[in-house]
Amino acid sequence: MIKIFFKSLFIFLLFIGFTNKFQSQCSIDYSYIAPGIYPDPLPDGYAGQPYSQDITFVMPLDTMGATIQNFEIISIALPVGLSWQCNNSTNNCNYNPQNDQYGCIHISGTPLVTGLYNVDVSILVDVVASGQNIDNIPISFFMSFNISSATIGNSGFTSSPVMGCVPLPVNFTNNNPGLIDYLWDFGNGQSSNLENPTTQIYNHPGEYIVQYAGFNNLDTVDVFTLSEVIIHSINGGWGPEYIPFVYTSNKPDPYFILKENGNLIYQSSFVLNDDGPNSWPLNINLHPDSNYTIDVMDADQTAASANQYELLFGGDDYIGTYNVNFSSCNLCAAGNDATISTTINYQQILPVPSVQSIDTIRVGNPPGKPNIVYDSSNYLVYTDSINYTLQWHQDTISLAGHNSTIDTITQSGNYFVMAYNNFGCSASSDTIQIIYCDPSISFNIDLDGAQNLYITNFTNGYTVNWYNNGVLISGANSSLFTPNNSGDFLAMLTDANGCKYLSNSYTYNVGTNEINQDWWLFPNPSSNQFQILWANEKQFKKLEIINLNGEVIDIIELKNSPTIVITEGIRAGIYLIKITSSNGDIYLKKQIIH
Repeated sequence: MIKIFFKSLFIFLLFIGFTNKFQSQCSIDYSYIAPGIYPDPLPDGYAGQPYSQDITFVMPLDTMGATIQNFEIISIALPVGLSWQCNNSTNNCNYNPQNDQYGCIHISGTPLVTGLYNVDVSILVDVVASGQNIDNIPISFFMSFNISSATIGNSGFTSSPVMGCVPLPVNFTNNNPGLIDYLWDFGNGQSSNLENPTTQIYNHPGEYIVQYAGFNNLDTVDVFTLSEVIIHSINGGWGPEYIPFVYTSNKPDPYFILKENGNLIYQSSFVLNDDGPNSWPLNINLHPDSNYTIDVMDADQTAASANQYELLFGGDDYIGTYNVNFSSCNLCAAGNDATISTTINYQQILPVPSVQSIDTIRVGNPPGKPNIVYDSSNYLVYTDSINYTLQWHQDTISLAGHNSTIDTITQSGNYFVMAYNNFGCSASSDTIQIIYCDPSISFNIDLDGAQNLYITNFTNGYTVNWYNNGVLISGANSSLFTPNNSGDFLAMLTDANGCKYLSNSYTYNVGTNEINQDWWLFPNPSSNQFQILWANEKQFKKLEIINLNGEVIDIIELKNSPTIVITEGIRAGIYLIKITSSNGDIYLKKQIIH
């Protein structure tokens, strides 16, 4: 139930985040009261164009009887080039709605790659339900966010793409088809007179100015422009006379239709319930070889969008026609019932471009192949590609928030890094296969009532080997083992990736089931050193540190109890500590070294 609520509530968390460096913190808009995000939805982004947006969110206080104590924003998988910052970053983006229901996010940056992204938003939620605290409820959301191609429009043409890396093919779309002539200068030494030019290739880095001119005539042209139409009055009973008992205050709803050679080329807006005069400013060029008419109309069905009662009057009514004669008209008749005026401006156009536009194409070199190095001792991967925007990947997954030169490994997989430059170009590193053995995993063994040793927290997916006094017991591969002789027993568990984990050591004596408590290793886990303490009667003589591959890492002579064992220089991991006494007895324990 809680997850269903959060899924509808926290859609607002999708819209958090972006930029190479945070530009500023966000501002909260306190005019919003209801829980939710504002604005919603977030405007689309465009590759290569700066993006900046503040998001205000209002948090609920409770849900389904549970009191909400905290929201923590964990990560947001944003498109490359974008980042996010909350207004509570000093508290790691934790919000307690009981103190303040308001928060905000500042989004900024420059997206570099187009695409429809499935953005993964991860949060943790703390609630109190029935007097109990329920903390760190993980919620993940997958939301779409669109980054479109950065189309730089102008009245002449569109360039796509407007930036990229050599060799960069660019397509140019003519926004004014059908003109008489064109002139293109692509800035790369190439030009064209085609209406739709061929794809241009830019082979060298730089900024290229593209110039465009379109001609709709090559001679002197007389242009008549209809700049205004006025309907002064409509007489003859158009309006209430038709159904006076239904809508007695009705008046005409005038508008007009302009036709060229009998074909409709423009229809004005209507004015509701008004006898006039009403005017419409226009900018329509009239061809001197065409015939133009203006039909005056009374909107009935059309006017129903503004007043539903207009539907009672049926379809729109034709009132009259005025024949345009390329000169202004004052108080001219349009049929028998309408009077109109027109303003027509005359201009003689010399042969100059009717459309002129300019644009810039930005071309750069692609990024070099990033180096990638794996530090197996600390489970780190890093790259020296500091001049690029970075994105780490595990297998086919883009890792949300993993954008620095150093990345920490937390699970096995194939890792690589993508480097993006300011032109939206990318390069991939080599792929490194990494096996991660989680040092936090541990297993315990104990004795059950049937005198069987068993792994108390065993889970499927591990193979098991049992040892007695450090010697592998052949055929003992189950999570349950029945010892038939005394000794120090432990289990080694191996996962599918080959990671090995040692259990605790259990001292078993035939006929007894008590755990050995007369020698100790501490602290465990340890960092730079640990101590061994034993009872004098044990007569310990030698300590060996053995890794999971069975290799002896260090041998230490034991003289006095306690003895400090220095582990500086030993790689972090799980080790077997083997103790040999003066009479040849062997004792084993597991030690974790950080």
